[in-house]
Amino acid sequence: MDLSLNLIMMLPDALKRRLLKGNDIAVDNRTMHPGQQIILYILKKRRITKDIYSLDPQTIRDYYNKTADRLQKRPPRIKHKDHQIDVDDGSIRVREYFPKESIDHQGQTLLYFHGGGFSIGSLRTHDSLCKHLVNLLGWRVFSVEYRLAPEYRFPIPLEDCDKAMDWLVENAESLDVDPQKITVGGDSAGANLSTCLCIKRLEESKQMPDRQYLLYPGVDSKGDYESIRTFTDGYFLLTKDLLQWFHDNYMSEKDHTNPYVAPMNYKTPELLPPAVVITAGFDPLRDEGLAYYEFLKKSGVKVYYKEYEDLIHGFANFTIEPRCYEAVVESAEELKKIIEPSNG
Repeated sequence: MDLSLNLIMMLPDALKRRLLKGNDIAVDNRTMHPGQQIILYILKKRRITKDIYSLDPQTIRDYYNKTADRLQKRPPRIKHKDHQIDVDDGSIRVREYFPKESIDHQGQTLLYFHGGGFSIGSLRTHDSLCKHLVNLLGWRVFSVEYRLAPEYRFPIPLEDCDKAMDWLVENAESLDVDPQKITVGGDSAGANLSTCLCIKRLEESKQMPDRQYLLYPGVDSKGDYESIRTFTDGYFLLTKDLLQWFHDNYMSEKDHTNPYVAPMNYKTPELLPPAVVITAGFDPLRDEGLAYYEFLKKSGVKVYYKEYEDLIHGFANFTIEPRCYEAVVESAEELKKIIEPSNG
């Protein structure tokens, strides 16, 4: 963690605005939070290239692994253990995080899939976030290091996530997990994998997750949304070129309408589990997240939605800024409440 940046983030918002010299970012009737603007400035300075196609994926992954924790709030001390799960042609890692021994989690579990456009991200990039979620939820958390595109294109990452869910169900007793209380969740591409996994398991009559935790999900790869046109000039990660790079890495043209990629195309969403859908105001994916909330709600699925209108895509990994951490805290509280204890 950068000490000087940490001190800046502790300043009152009014002083942060003074550092910006009145240069607020205001778009689409929204004003970006001053701390988020400072983080955005730092991210742009750290960007290794504007030409994403000039780099190989592993170079980008290595850079993300080295820098991801610099913008995250120091996590609590949480014990963890890594597991290896066999998948077709190899194995993947799953990291288990343990809540404090004094907490009775009653078998409730979060199976988490990291974001990164199906192409970057790892256990390391989301380690701090998962530790915060363990602390906030009081549940066991299992983070999945699914294989990445373009080396492993659709449907392999989704199949890896499915294998992780199978493993959790099959080993529920030894892992102290209630198979009826497994929540799936993730951020961005990880949120896509979460809700697509629910669809896949529903279609295959497998044990279903009890709820979904969807942070700024991408759910409609061919959708024409106003937020994509407004924000793909680069409010942090999701420039137009980067979105296209992610899509090209993960899927072919014929995959764009497949509900295992684009869940907005699913025909029977009324059978999906309750969901918490969270979006950011300064995010190309904002409007499709809202559309997915409306899609689920219209189908009769119990769903909670909130847009953090002053934040950007990826805010759950920028918790060094108190406003971003506050959003993670609030979303975790809503996840616990989306199913009442009597029904859980």
